[in-house]
Amino acid sequence: MTTTPLSHLNNCDTNSPITSLINKHNHHHHSILLNNNDEIELARYGLRVGSTLGTGTYAKVKSAYSEQLSHKVAIKIINRRKAPADFQRHFLPRELSILQQINHLHIVQVYDIFSYGSKLCIVMELAKTDLLDYIKLIGKLNEDKARKMFTQLISAVDYLHQINIVHRDLKCENVLLDKNFDVKLSDFGFARIIQTNELSHTYCGSAAYASCEILQGIPYYAIPADIWSCGVILYIMVYGSMPFDDSNIRKLVRYQLEKKIHFSRYKPLSYECKQLILSLLEPDIKLRASIIQIKNHDWIKGRISSNINNDSPTNISLLGIGKSIPKIFNPTINNMQESTIKMMKTTINDNYHISTIHRKNSSTQIIDDSLIITKSLAKD
Repeated sequence: MTTTPLSHLNNCDTNSPITSLINKHNHHHHSILLNNNDEIELARYGLRVGSTLGTGTYAKVKSAYSEQLSHKVAIKIINRRKAPADFQRHFLPRELSILQQINHLHIVQVYDIFSYGSKLCIVMELAKTDLLDYIKLIGKLNEDKARKMFTQLISAVDYLHQINIVHRDLKCENVLLDKNFDVKLSDFGFARIIQTNELSHTYCGSAAYASCEILQGIPYYAIPADIWSCGVILYIMVYGSMPFDDSNIRKLVRYQLEKKIHFSRYKPLSYECKQLILSLLEPDIKLRASIIQIKNHDWIKGRISSNINNDSPTNISLLGIGKSIPKIFNPTINNMQESTIKMMKTTINDNYHISTIHRKNSSTQIIDDSLIITKSLAKD
């Protein structure tokens, strides 16, 4: 696969290979649902289509067998006729260019990108499951298993940051697991090249994983925001529940700023793991852990003084989340978890949920008008 120069990322050059690929054969009309013609087209590329893995408003992910690679793959098919104009103009060209530049053991590998008719097809590595489904199935992870997966995730995030790429949508659904349950980071729909000390202005991702600076609707540094999201993921790994109640954005931000993170006495956790989580979910970005500090942390290194956390923290318990529960996000537990799973669990991300913060749920309160994010802000 040819590599696109970095200059194409931000300029969206209409003559670039990526943009030309997107615009190719734009005059054809196809439905988002695969039909016989779709399967015939994909067969020309040596792809025998299998089951549906996920669907979105204008995209679908299916399994397929690649005759060229001689193994199963995942194919993401985007219907450009249904995709928003801003997504096609800003986010899609950037995503495709980034996908062609990255190569890491713990990032989903992209094998090919091609278009037919109004469809764009991304052929990529097939995963077994995602982290959210895995935790829903088996419950919270023990610290050894969580350490292995989290270290792999940090390795992928560190790689991206080293080449000035920020993900901006880190969440359990985007942490895929292969047949060996090794991490494969996915979904670069909101990823972008970021320069040193450059502020980001696109408020993207899921509120449950978003840092306090993003939820306040102010320009933010994307690398520390990625770190915060990693902290939420680690908490979910070891507790099988969310660190914050996201059903009320105003209250969510207040709890984040006041460091009101509940560590349940019913779920033993090492002191080192708890301290790492606190350093990741630090509201002050100057004090928030860096990648280097994470990699050198005692918990990551396996230096554990105690596996029992018996203290009763002063932090409040959020709607009973801290109580012992067998599975994550059981809809019968409380309304917070019902709203969380509805927002979080999308097998395929449409790559265009800028207004995640401004949901249509009448119970959701908006902090102020700065949080009503519109498509016009989606410039970076």
